[in-house]
Amino acid sequence: MSKPPTPVLIDTELLEELRADEPGKSDRKLVEDMARRKLGIKTIRRLRQRFNLPEDEAIRVAVEAVHDARREV
Repeated sequence: MSKPPTPVLIDTELLEELRADEPGKSDRKLVEDMARRKLGIKTIRRLRQRFNLPEDEAIRVAVEAVHDARREV
C-alpha cells in the first residue's frame, strides 16, 4: 500500500532554478530527485564512516541502495 503524496511549499526562486537546470521535468520529479541526491550523499558519508570504505565502494553501495528504493516505489 503506497502512501499519498505530501504537499510541500518550496521557495519560488529555488524551484525556478531547478526548472531551468532540468527543463521538462515536473515540479514533483524535480523535488524528489533533489531529495534523493541529498539522501544519497548522506548515505555515502555514513557508509564511509561506519565501515571505513573507500569513496568508490561507498558510492557503489549507495547507488545500489537508491536503485533498490526506486524499485520499491
